[in-house]
Amino acid sequence: MPGRLSIYDDKAFKIDASSLIQNDMIQELNPRYNIPPTTPIPALLNNGNYLYTHFGYLPSWASSKASMNINARSESIYEKKTFRDSFKYRRCIIPINGFYEWEKDDKEKTPYLVSDIKNDYLALAGIWDEYFDKQLNMKIVTIALITCDANEKLGKIHHRMPVVLEKKDFATWLKSDDIKEVNSLFKIYPNEKIDIYEVTNEVNKVLFDEVICIKKVSRKLTEKKEEKKEIGQLSLF
Repeated sequence: MPGRLSIYDDKAFKIDASSLIQNDMIQELNPRYNIPPTTPIPALLNNGNYLYTHFGYLPSWASSKASMNINARSESIYEKKTFRDSFKYRRCIIPINGFYEWEKDDKEKTPYLVSDIKNDYLALAGIWDEYFDKQLNMKIVTIALITCDANEKLGKIHHRMPVVLEKKDFATWLKSDDIKEVNSLFKIYPNEKIDIYEVTNEVNKVLFDEVICIKKVSRKLTEKKEEKKEIGQLSLF
């Protein structure tokens, strides 16, 4: 359940999605390294608009922001009244450079950055709707990320992960009216395609947003766990 994102470079995505972007309303991206919910994030809507959206989904009929969702489960998205119409008619792609998950050990929470091991970005499957924001006195586009079971590599930290789209599936996700075809894109992103590494604890601070957030600070997760295991065994003697 990615609740914190890193989005600082969308150039590669815009090249890959150039045939689908009809109206680039973002132009030069504003780099952000530690994005929490309710913050503006870029998304390519299935109407061709590439624009900043509200990170946190609110259907048009919602009575208040208290019903906001940042994630929608792929397994039940078509069954939920909240998400059903958006899944059928209002899908989007959210290009991110990485997302954070936390390893919980006793009272300690260690942040890790998850990114694509080869590409510059992850193209996340999402849904959108327009919600009338009374404070702003205007309609805003709100989005939710779609999640699935985590792969084995990420599963050491968290049991869920976002649905990641391949470049070849961008058009199908945005344009297809065949729900079975769209559902077939809900695949678990393979272990070998993601990189996971520990980052600074400053990420734990919602308002901390510096480039240091994405810098590696220690060995990879598997090595760290082996070290902990060895220390635990030695403590028995």
